Amino acid sequence: MLEEQLKKEVAEFAKLVWDRKLTDGTGGNMSIKYGDKIYITPTSTIKHFLTEKDIITIDKNGNKIDGLKEPSSERKMHIKIYEKANDVNAIIHAHSIYATSFAITFEKLPINALPESSLVLDPITYIPYQMPGTQEFADAFNEGLENGSRVFVLQNHGVTVAGKDMSEAYVKLETLEFLAQVSFISKLYSNVNEIPKEKITAFKEFFRRNKEEQ
Repeated sequence: MLEEQLKKEVAEFAKLVWDRKLTDGTGGNMSIKYGDKIYITPTSTIKHFLTEKDIITIDKNGNKIDGLKEPSSERKMHIKIYEKANDVNAIIHAHSIYATSFAITFEKLPINALPESSLVLDPITYIPYQMPGTQEFADAFNEGLENGSRVFVLQNHGVTVAGKDMSEAYVKLETLEFLAQVSFISKLYSNVNEIPKEKITAFKEFFRRNKEEQ
């Protein structure tokens, strides 16, 4: 059944995020939206051990439809993103070490330091601290979503990424963490040199044309 496949996908990516050390302990949450339903990880669970049987189904208002446990306490964030972004069908929230370090210092990442990060992450929205799980926290995503952002750095909390599917969301998470890591290391040796904006623009145009020709 399709529902079982979607739940399995959420569980597999949750395990991947945990195994790649992109989140900690029971931290982080992931979901896929299909139709009027959202398939989301349960609260307070170690993601490595999740199976499709653990994934919770909720409706667009956050009410549990089925599942053995309770859905993530941050489901309001997922609901808000799906409400505001019709192109989004998958969300990952995580506490990756280096990107979360930037969330704590609240220093902006040098998005143009690498061609790939400029292409995959732009634009990044930085959200001032809000209590996780609250409606205020969810509503803080409004402006960034309206501006087309699908990558969010959450002050003193972590990061959230969204994509058309789980694979796209995961690539954004990996790219964000890699950018944060190489930026941190580069600062230890010297400083971070970003690619000039005109060259970034040329690269994006080159990539767009190649994609259209495929």
